Formats: sequence, structure tokens, C-alpha cells
Amino acid sequence: MMYDVAVIGLGPAGLRFAQEALKKGLNVIAFEKTFAGGTCLNAGCIPTKTMLSCAEVFSHVKNCSKYAVSAAEDSCEISWKDLLEKKSRVVQKLRQAVQKDLDTKGLTIVNAPAAVEVENSRAYVVSQGLRYDADKIIAATGSCPLELEGLKFNHDTVINSDDLLELESAPKALLIIGSGAIGVEWARIFNSIGTQVTVVEKAPMLAPAMDIDIASRIERIFKMSKIKFYKSATVVSYNGAQAVLSDGSVIECEKILCAAGRKRVLPEISNGFKLEVSPDCSTNVENLYVTGDASGVKMLAHVAAYQAKALFDFLYKNKHYFIPEIPSVIYGFPEIASIGIREQDIEDRLKNEYKIYKLPVSYLPKSWCDDAIDGFIKIIAHEGIIKGAHIVSKEASALISQIAIIMKAGLKVNEIEEIIFPHPTYSEGIQEAVLNG
Repeated sequence: MMYDVAVIGLGPAGLRFAQEALKKGLNVIAFEKTFAGGTCLNAGCIPTKTMLSCAEVFSHVKNCSKYAVSAAEDSCEISWKDLLEKKSRVVQKLRQAVQKDLDTKGLTIVNAPAAVEVENSRAYVVSQGLRYDADKIIAATGSCPLELEGLKFNHDTVINSDDLLELESAPKALLIIGSGAIGVEWARIFNSIGTQVTVVEKAPMLAPAMDIDIASRIERIFKMSKIKFYKSATVVSYNGAQAVLSDGSVIECEKILCAAGRKRVLPEISNGFKLEVSPDCSTNVENLYVTGDASGVKMLAHVAAYQAKALFDFLYKNKHYFIPEIPSVIYGFPEIASIGIREQDIEDRLKNEYKIYKLPVSYLPKSWCDDAIDGFIKIIAHEGIIKGAHIVSKEASALISQIAIIMKAGLKVNEIEEIIFPHPTYSEGIQEAVLNG
């Protein structure tokens, strides 16, 4: 049977493209070897945010006297088993919701692995011994944890983020390699539940992809939380109980979590064809496109979904393929969020042309109401137009979304002064930053 669209992988990118194609009335078939929702729903965003939420509640309960609540704080405990069960319930609930939506829309799904076969410059999908033809094949095959040379995953003492979700008990001591979003979030989770956490980062600053002020604030957060960290360091050996770092430090740890990033997973090409992917998701095969994490763009669920929609609009609505500035968030308490240019990206010769606005979160009355005064709102503008923003604050994920809208709308900094922000909120910090900068 001939299909209009065949989608390989139903993560955020594959789901979005399939949904858009169904809305247009196209004949769509999808191939998913595990569960719809991809890494984000099943082993990434949703599980970790559920566990972070539990860890945050646990932290608040342990410090409930700050909130005028009397309780037996010393007897407060958190159960790793119950934490995993809570995570599983949330994931299962959302899996069912996604599947019900797809069933309602009438998507045909083959629950099996799929490969691509190239013949005469045309791609076909091969699954369970059958070959499927489609006018457009969308490979949204995602990504997987990056494995470091010399520290291969044994899924026991050297583990990845997927393995963490299957641990029978929380380790007493954990070494985390990498201080990006994955490393920082897991460090916060395990630190909150009593694990001794050490973070090792090969770059000279933590969270090297973030703005310099965010990097220094993460250091401060780690110090306050008693999370040990080493910069400009790597793990040179590990015997299952002790890790030796490049600076000679010896770290006692039950497990090592490699959180040094992820690598894209391209579709399997059954006959050995060498696939080349272009920035607009097209390939060197006329009817095959690669989108989401597999395309090699910033590996975030919301980017994958947006990219799939941009690709669909390019293919079926003759729209220009375009990806706007990408907001990113590191979750926990406080949240950390960023979009656009970083301060260290500005060339020295152009520094005088940029204006940096920075407001301590403690300036906002709402932060005192919530006992959440640690953080800042930083906005970088050029000729009155916001080019970047970096936030450490409660609700930073919501604040960065507001900044993204302002940037997309092209509002000038002085026009933010004409917006009425409700009080008391964290949102008014955006306006206060430019008024007091």
C-alpha cells in the first residue's frame, strides 16, 4: 500500500509531524518500537520533572518551619521505591493520553522496529519483513545517551540516565560526569534525598553552554547544597568503588552517571547507504527527511516538536523553514532558564553596543513571600532589542517563555515599560529589570 507519509519514531518530532499530517487529511503510517512519546515522556523530561517535584516537596517539608508550619521535621523521610512508583504512574497516565489521542485521530501504528532501504535514490520503510512505500518518509529516530571512551556503560556501576529510572535503591554516593541540564537535574534530585553527590565537569566552568552568570550561580547553589564539584577535570579510572580524576583527586562512589550529553540516532539503512542530513532536514534521498534529535539540532523536546512543524509547513504549505531562538530550562529549585545570546558571546569590540540589564530576584516582593529570594533576571539588548535573557528564579521556565514572546514580537525594551504586569509576581521582574537597569 502507498502512503502519503510514513513516520519512524513517535517522540515529540514524530508525533507532531504525524498529527499535522492527519489534520491535513493525509494517509499516514507510523512505526514505533516502544512507546509513543519518545525519550521525553518515557525516560527523560517527564520522569525527571516528576521526581524533582517530589524532591522539592521533601525539601520544603524538611524546612517547614520557614513556612510557619510545625511538624516533626527530623522524622521526615522519602522513599526511593515510592518515588519510582509515582514517576511510573505519571508516565503511564500520559502514555495512555497520547495513545488515546492517536487512536481518536485514526493513526495507523506498527509497533515494531523499522529500517530504511534505499533503491534508485528513493527510500522505503522496512519492518517485520514488509516494505512500505510513502511519498514522504519522516525519520524521527531520536537520540541516546553519549558513552565516553574508557567508561563504557555496564548498566551497574557505570550508568546512563535511562538506568537511573530502574535502580532498586538510591546510591549513597554518586559521581556525575557533566553539568548540563541532565547532570544538574539529577544532582539536585539525589542531593535532595540524601545521596552524596559529586559533579565532574571537563570545561573550566559548570554548565558551559549557559551564560557566565548562570554558571557562577550554579556553583553557588551547589556549594549551598553541599554538592561537591570539580571543574577542568575528567575521570581517568574507576574500579567500581573509587574514581580517580585527572587532577589526582580520588572520589568514593557507588556509581558513576555519565551525563555528558546525547548523540543522535539516525535511521538504520538496511543496505548500507550513507545518509547525509541537511540543516533543513532534507537528505540525499529525495523522499526521506530527518527531524528532531536525529537531525542534530539542539536536543530538546520542544525544539523537536517545533522543528517537525516547521518541516511540515515547508513541505506542505510552502513556508520558509525557520527555527527561532530556543529557550532552555534546567529544572529544580530555583529554576534556571536561558534564551539567545550569552554575555560571553559578545565580541570585545562590540561590548559598548550592548546593554545588560540585571535585577536580583530579591528585589521582587513575591520572592520574599515564597522564601525564594536567590536568583536574578538578566536581559541582554542591542539597539533596544532583546537578544538574550538568562534567569535563575522560581518560575524561570514561565519567565523565559514571556521573554521568547517579546523577542518574537520584536518589542523594544522601552515598549516593555508600556505593559502592565500583575503584582506581586515574578513576571514583573522583566519590567523591573529594564526600568532599573
